Amino acid sequence: MAADQRSTRKCYVNPTGRKRGLAGLGRAQAAIEFALIAPLVAMLLVVGVQFAIIGAAALGLGQANYQAARYAAVNPTASTSAVQSFMISAASPLIAANNGQYLTTNMSPAPPCNFGSTVTVSVTFDLAHLVMLPNPFLGVIKFPTTLNSSESALCE
Repeated sequence: MAADQRSTRKCYVNPTGRKRGLAGLGRAQAAIEFALIAPLVAMLLVVGVQFAIIGAAALGLGQANYQAARYAAVNPTASTSAVQSFMISAASPLIAANNGQYLTTNMSPAPPCNFGSTVTVSVTFDLAHLVMLPNPFLGVIKFPTTLNSSESALCE
């Protein structure tokens, strides 16, 4: 650098009297901005993961309930416990956790199912064990604690 360019360059004089360029101050500003934004981004990410877990459970419950209604329609003498056992065997691990401990199954009408009539399988899934964040989160975001699904099928 030429001598005249060095004299116009902006400098910061720290308390010890040493000159320092302003480029060092930009790094501190970036660190402070990151410290302010990082907790918000992390919180948003954690809430997103929680909703993804709930969404996966809702999809799995709907699919398991569909399979159970189909099983009840094809097997007209199947009891509610037989339908629930089949549902647990066909369900995703998220739904079938602890051997279906979190599932409640209802079937109407009661077996036997007559040809051409409709059988409806209703399932309630207790979601409280999957909600890991405080509910409501920060007093604003409320997560569901139960999921309900109902499927009907024509008896064969």
